[in-house]
Order: sequence, then structure tokens, then C-alpha cells
Amino acid sequence: MEFRQIARPALCAFCLSVLPAIGLLGHAGHDEAPGESDAAPVSGPIAISAEAKENLGLTTAPVEVRTLENILTVIGQTVAIPNRIAAVSSRISGRVTELMVTEGEPVEKDQILVEVESRQPGYPPPRVHYRAPMDGIVIDRHVVLGDTVEPDKHLLEIVDLSAIYAEGRIYEGQIASVKLAQAVRVYVESYPDEVFSGKVERFSGRLDPESRTLKVWVRIENPDGRLRPGMRSQLYIVINQGDAVIAVPHSAVLGEAGSLFVFVQSESDELVYEKRWIVTGMKDDRFLEIIEGVYPGEQVVTVGNYQLQYVTPRRSDADEEDQALPDTTLYAAATAEGHGHEESGYSPVFWVGIAGVSLLFLNAILLLTRRRRPAPVANVPQRESRNQSDR
Repeated sequence: MEFRQIARPALCAFCLSVLPAIGLLGHAGHDEAPGESDAAPVSGPIAISAEAKENLGLTTAPVEVRTLENILTVIGQTVAIPNRIAAVSSRISGRVTELMVTEGEPVEKDQILVEVESRQPGYPPPRVHYRAPMDGIVIDRHVVLGDTVEPDKHLLEIVDLSAIYAEGRIYEGQIASVKLAQAVRVYVESYPDEVFSGKVERFSGRLDPESRTLKVWVRIENPDGRLRPGMRSQLYIVINQGDAVIAVPHSAVLGEAGSLFVFVQSESDELVYEKRWIVTGMKDDRFLEIIEGVYPGEQVVTVGNYQLQYVTPRRSDADEEDQALPDTTLYAAATAEGHGHEESGYSPVFWVGIAGVSLLFLNAILLLTRRRRPAPVANVPQRESRNQSDR
């Protein structure tokens, strides 16, 4: 029996048995797609427990009608006020025999800082004490114990940091908008959650010829000394008041441009929050105008809202009648969404691939058997016998 007579029935049997099995495997372990079931999708407000609220640190702020400000943003840094810097120097040539302070140490006025032994003849050599000229912090120390000193050399530098400057540069076209005593809010990288208030105190005498900018100095009170010279800062100079609009803090708004949203706390239950899509308008450094989406008096989440968006939403009332709402925890949605079932074994695509390869292999065998079939040779002996008879 020829091979093709066996292979063709085998191929038919393979197709009839394997392909239906592949169809079954394609649905094995597969949950119903959205819309295949009569059950409604999870949607609606987000309900959390009191413990979850505390763990998330949720904080809210009211939606208010407020006046936004027109501001000018300037990049700068903090610097010491020049008339609050003092240098300690020696009046005589000599050698440092005692050094009572180090860099960064706070000092008080008239406190002894350095002792210098004079080079003038005498026994014992005369020694001179140098004191702090004011309260402040030692920001530079130029000598060490035993160092030689001269009258033209600074020993120490002290700065009073009870007030400090935020220094920025404004462009030539902005000069007319900035005036002395204008209010300024200053943010520094070292304290990102704090705002330091100040006022424009002075301008530089001329523009920088290369950058065409004018230096501006904003005075900031610094009683606790937390602000130090050299800190990078951002200055928001208040130019004038804008219009009264519905506004929320910047921290309440999540999402990207074109798809922004906030979480609004329920008026009847402070453990229930609703996600609202919003349309925004003007803004300053603190608040953002809301054109559509919220109303004055509502409470929006300002802290913990980023984590709140990953909490499982509460089911609708109809679903709640069939199944009690379980306690909501953080990351519940992250593990539930996109993982409706637990996959096991190989995927349906794998089996489809195996079946396809098998079919191609059987088809190739059939083609090879056709091409290599031997030519019939049954009549050859008869032709040879006829030739012999003719002879």
C-alpha cells in the first residue's frame, strides 16, 4: 500500500481531532469578556475604611472662589545680605596660638574667637584676643592653629542669617512690572513643602551687558537660620491680582493635560470619594482655576490622592444587594484590574502553532512522496524480448 494512501486518511483524522481541541484550549481558563455577562462592571465612588484613610494620610481642602494672582517666575539663589557680613582680622603680625571656633558654628557678639601671639620683642610675647563683632555664624575660617598671620589677612568671616536675600535676574522687558516692596513667594529645594515670604528690597545698578538682565534682591526673614547662602530658589513675584474664580490647590489635580481629574469627598460620608474629570483655566504658583467639574464648598483630596486612584471602586447599589462590599485596601485594584483569572499551562497560541507546524510537516511528506515515485518498468522486459525475436 502506498504511503499516500495511509497519510491522507491520517491527515484527515488529525484535523478532525486536533483542531476542535485547539478551539477548546483557546477558551480554557478564559473569563468572560466585558459584555459577555449580564453583570455590570465595577464603577462608582471609592469607599475606604477609617484605617485605610489614616494609612494613606488623606487630607482635603475646600473648593473656593478666590482671586488668582498674576505672577512673574524668576530662578535664583539665596545670598547673604552684604551689610550683615563681618570679617575678623589681626592688627599685628604674629602666630595663632588659640582658635576657639570652627566653620558653621554660631557665635555671639564679643565672644573670643582667636588668640594671636605678637612678633614684637618681649618675654613673654604679648598676646591679643579677637572677638566676634556681631551675632552670627562662622561661614569661613582662613587659619589653623599655629598659622602665621599678617594685618592684611582675614582670620574668620561671620554672617548674620536672621535675614537673607533671594537673588534673581529679570529680563529687560520685565523691569517695568517689578517694583520695590512687591510681595514675593520663594521656594527652595531644601524645603520643597514650605513657602518663604519676602519683598523686593533692591535692584542692581545696571543691566548685565551679555544676558540683558537686571539683578533683583528679595529680603526674607530667617529667624531660625534654616536658609543658608547658596540654596537654589524659585521666586514668584506678585505683579497684580487677577479675577475671582473657582480654584483648588495644585496638589489636588492629577492626570495629564486634556485628562485631568480630582477626588471629591462625599458630603454624607467622609470615607467615600468620587473621581471627577475637570477642565482647568488660569493658575498661579499655588492654585488652579477649575472651569468645570467641581463646585464651591466641596472638599477635594490634596494629600494621598495619588494612592487613592489605585483603590478598588465601590460597586453599584444593585451589586451591593447581591454581594456585601469587602474592605477596600491599597493595591486591590492593581491586582484585580487586568488579572481577572489565573492562567495555567501553555497559551492557546502555542497549541495553534504546534498544530500548524504539524500540518505543514505532513503536507511536505505528501509532496515528497509524489515527486519521488518510481517510473513503471513492467513493459521493459517485453520490449527486450521482442527485439530478440526480430533478430
